[in-house]
Amino acid sequence: MIKSLRPIFLILIFALANVAEAASASKSELSKTEQILAELMTLPAKQRMQKLVEGAKKEATLVFYAPDREELTNLRVDLVKEIHPGVIQKVESPRVLPDIMISRLLTEVRAGKHQADVVWLQFHQVSALEQDGMLARYVAAEDAALPDGLKVAGHWRSLGNRLFHIMYNTKLVAAKDAPKSWDELIDPKWQGKIVLDASSYNWFVGILDYMGEDKGLEFMKRLAKNGLQIQQRRSNVENMVSAGEVPVMVANSGTSTADRISQGEPVAFVKDPKPPIAYGEGLSIMRNAPHPYTAALFIETVLSEPWQRKAAEKIKIRAARPGIPDPLIDSSIKPHFVNPSKWSTKRYEWAEKEYVRILVRKDF
Repeated sequence: MIKSLRPIFLILIFALANVAEAASASKSELSKTEQILAELMTLPAKQRMQKLVEGAKKEATLVFYAPDREELTNLRVDLVKEIHPGVIQKVESPRVLPDIMISRLLTEVRAGKHQADVVWLQFHQVSALEQDGMLARYVAAEDAALPDGLKVAGHWRSLGNRLFHIMYNTKLVAAKDAPKSWDELIDPKWQGKIVLDASSYNWFVGILDYMGEDKGLEFMKRLAKNGLQIQQRRSNVENMVSAGEVPVMVANSGTSTADRISQGEPVAFVKDPKPPIAYGEGLSIMRNAPHPYTAALFIETVLSEPWQRKAAEKIKIRAARPGIPDPLIDSSIKPHFVNPSKWSTKRYEWAEKEYVRILVRKDF
């Protein structure tokens, strides 16, 4: 019986080897999109932009997967149209939240559906898509303007950076009494007066990246012991602090807090919690993007100095491009930018589990 099975095993092993080899070969072969992008990358910047504009006019369409509210995504796109009027005629931008972005892209690709041109990714998601060969390599001419910590060479670049600060209710906490640093949050005087949303993973990773893993995890345990409340959804937690149900929100983006301040809500934020934690959100081009010229033109434009300056002013977000003033904090404040090279998908998943174990379940 064992002897009779041996040929079957050999055939199976041979078949699996062929499948693996075919998969590897398909990844190494350039797609039509990648061939176009590779040719574009050989051109000087001025000539490249001419080709991009010509090609984008013919394609006329951009499919952009982004997580923001429709009005904010439209604002970003409108800023591109201001710089290149009449080039992109149609924009399709379904709202795809970060926690389902990867699964949606994987599902579409496995079904043979190549719909997205440009996708909005958080830096830790890039390695998962790189592994599956789903991203096109494109070194934008404007990539050179970004610091190394704000790009994954050829595959992703930061569009802008949201900074985590401490938000508080101004009716319950005077500015002089507000916690001035992350470390002050573990002071007993804030016992039971602090709240965090249940999925602030980017902030958690940022603190570990800044403090170091051991010190960072110890800080999180002390924070959990200080009566930290955990609630679902960031917007819900913001509402709780604005309504005075809890005095202090441990981590919120300055952009979001500034928006609430402009609407007259009694909130403020500690602008330098020593330091603000910056996490990158950026853009990649899909390997089989249906509109490669438009995708590359979009990338080049949103990294350009005019677009970055307008976005900083109108969206109140820190520009990825150096030299553009932060709309919310003084230039003397130096945020900590999380190092993308240290946080693969696998390590980020470990951090998510530690977040739940320590801060949500308080299992330590």
